Amino acid sequence: MYKSIFITYNQNSTFGQNTALRLQTISNLYGLSVFLPARLLNQSTGITKETERRINQSSIVAAFGLENLTLQMQAELSYAIARKKPIIVIYDKGIGRTVDFGEYKNKQEIHTDFLDTENALHEIARFLGGLPAKNTTSKKDIGVAEALLGVGLGLLALWALSKSE
Repeated sequence: MYKSIFITYNQNSTFGQNTALRLQTISNLYGLSVFLPARLLNQSTGITKETERRINQSSIVAAFGLENLTLQMQAELSYAIARKKPIIVIYDKGIGRTVDFGEYKNKQEIHTDFLDTENALHEIARFLGGLPAKNTTSKKDIGVAEALLGVGLGLLALWALSKSE
């Protein structure tokens, strides 16, 4: 079942945090759980036990790789890799790749132009659609996860549009 997503973002990214919080609020309306990192004030490295628990509970990990990664975000993604979680990273095409996955295969890196998100939506749908669905409920949950990440892309596109003016 794909009823839960862990969303990570850079600690100093107000927009990344605000987008993740909005997605968490929206997800509650549709029966999907969005977990966010539990970070301590002034925490510059590492990962908390609560964040580990949230990643363990999640079916999918999504990351906003909109700038260079903080050490916390790197630790969260490394933990997700160690737990063999499916990972989706959304990059700003203008900034490029900020995550090094090495040989890890269960991931989808999406380089998007936030002024044209159609290809990114298709990549998300293709990746999530390729995950094992054990029953009809799982397929529905994957559809809800696709829609939620699509909303996230829309929020990022609104940010890009307002930033470029």
